[in-house]
Amino acid sequence: MKPQIQPYQFNYIKERIAHLVNVYNSVNDPNTVASIKDVTREEILNTFPIPDATIHSEVEKLMNVQLTKGQAEKVLETLQSYVIPFEHPTKKQVDKVFRKIKKLKTPLISEEILKESTFIGWNDIASNRKYIIYYNNLGQLEGFYGDISNQTVKGFCSICNKESRVSLFMRKTRTANDGQYTKKGDYICFDSTVCNRQISDLSHFHHFLNKIQ
Repeated sequence: MKPQIQPYQFNYIKERIAHLVNVYNSVNDPNTVASIKDVTREEILNTFPIPDATIHSEVEKLMNVQLTKGQAEKVLETLQSYVIPFEHPTKKQVDKVFRKIKKLKTPLISEEILKESTFIGWNDIASNRKYIIYYNNLGQLEGFYGDISNQTVKGFCSICNKESRVSLFMRKTRTANDGQYTKKGDYICFDSTVCNRQISDLSHFHHFLNKIQ
């Protein structure tokens, strides 16, 4: 089983499977169910660049209208083995991204977190800052930081676009060559681990990056 999908793509597959299980339990029209089954099969298989025999076999197990949540979870366990983990950066790499920050405190990152992460984010409670690192389209490590409010509210996150406990994140940026600064930001998940588990589409993350530049 060669890893070939990103964590956010696995989250997308989870969403499609959850939707399918819900259809099995709530839709009575056989034609509607059959149509949704066909669409879901195609959506999941198209997520994989090279769907092998195991992937095809596991996806077919999902086509059983008697599918239980437990059976669906076993399929997900198999498909998760195809996830490409977030590449663990060295401390030197992280320090280079945040070269202006003295005595930067970086978190311990477990293998489980790496397999779930599109980005790595952590809160520095002492400074009320959130730090975020990610790999750009060229595979280079990039990052940014900003002020994060300790107060959370229920709302939609600008990164994962899901309802969560969110906080206001604000980043200070230089507006021009005159030395003036402005703050840009939006509400995002206070807990970046939760955020990563909910990302199923990168477009919102990229939109957020453009917004805070």
